[in-house]
Amino acid sequence: MLELAVGTALVVLGALLGAFRADLSSLSLPRRLWKAVTVLLVAAGLALALGVLHLPGGGAPASPLTWRTDVEPALADAKADGRMALLDGGAEWCGACKELEHVTFADPRVVAALAGWVVIRIDMTDFDAAQKRLAALGINVASLPWVGFFLPDGRLNPGAVLTDFEQPGPFVRRIEDARAFREKSVGPVEAWIAEKGLFIALLLVFAAGIGVSLTPCVYPMIPITLGVLGGGARPGETPRSFGSRVLRAGVFVSGMVLTYAILGVASALLGKGFGSWLQHPVVTLGMALLFAAMAASYLGFFRLDLPEGLKSRMGKRRGGLLGIALVGGTTGLLAAPCAGPVVVGILALVSGTGDLGLGLLLMLAFGLGMGLLFFALGVSSALVSLRPRSGGWMERVEILFALALLVVSIYYARIGLGL
Repeated sequence: MLELAVGTALVVLGALLGAFRADLSSLSLPRRLWKAVTVLLVAAGLALALGVLHLPGGGAPASPLTWRTDVEPALADAKADGRMALLDGGAEWCGACKELEHVTFADPRVVAALAGWVVIRIDMTDFDAAQKRLAALGINVASLPWVGFFLPDGRLNPGAVLTDFEQPGPFVRRIEDARAFREKSVGPVEAWIAEKGLFIALLLVFAAGIGVSLTPCVYPMIPITLGVLGGGARPGETPRSFGSRVLRAGVFVSGMVLTYAILGVASALLGKGFGSWLQHPVVTLGMALLFAAMAASYLGFFRLDLPEGLKSRMGKRRGGLLGIALVGGTTGLLAAPCAGPVVVGILALVSGTGDLGLGLLLMLAFGLGMGLLFFALGVSSALVSLRPRSGGWMERVEILFALALLVVSIYYARIGLGL
């Protein structure tokens, strides 16, 4: 309750000091720095209120479970007694392992669910040596954190293995599910999607795509793409029919969506193990700096934008349907740095699961969300004249993105620093 109260107070204070004021375009450097401080106050408040950040001494206590460290005898005893067993592998450099210790394993619900279990812990700070020790028992640990569940007959239940941080509620359900043998494990992301529904996840990503298309970094590209689509036709040309505009806009957006789908699949293919090495302090602190830098870009300290010459050349390209698809794909690729903060977050999630289907669907949803405005304006010439102009509302969208990125940055910084 104290952290919620302090967090709420920081959010209110930051708001009163002007965090949400739409004045980014007119600020001098000193005032922009002050603006960043007010936004950071709100982000810190949100992090406290959401449990991402803890007050000194306010974090969760260490786990009250009585852990055994004699792995081999402990597993043998569990099998001999016909009891379920849990083996937790962690390391000093593993941030998510510490998160499990101080949040999940300290939760009374988890402690109660593990009553009667044999709970075992192995220190894998010297990873290679510990890995060989477990391999001798037929246990393959490729990354940390690693939490394995053993059935009363001594078999490891592969479908219950956890390889990332998981909140107490889902972890309690994992404990219950571990009593039944399953061939394939389910990670926290898949578990969240299974609980909330894939539709909700896709809807959130779709909404993020729409939000990114409204930022000043991407929004000015719309007139360029309208020139490529030729919605209004050139002087002396017959205006295109509605069906033609729909076809051309659909092909253009399809090229953009395909770009993001390829990014999602590539991330799933290349990112296996991401959830493991991401826990190393060097990487987590690097991620914290990356997200903080992206937040700074949204606050106007620098811009991720395309050169004006390239924008001009893109606006002159108006080939057939294949050409439109290629321009759409190129636009999606070139807009990716502008949408970088959101794209990086989605790809980090996708690479953590290694699920090709999930990666494809999430990035398809993001691409469709980002392409929705392009499609609508490409189809309707009336909407072109009605589209909202740049203004204060767009700056508030940027501030909201900056807040979200700073909260994520705080999370990674805390993990990297072991706080």
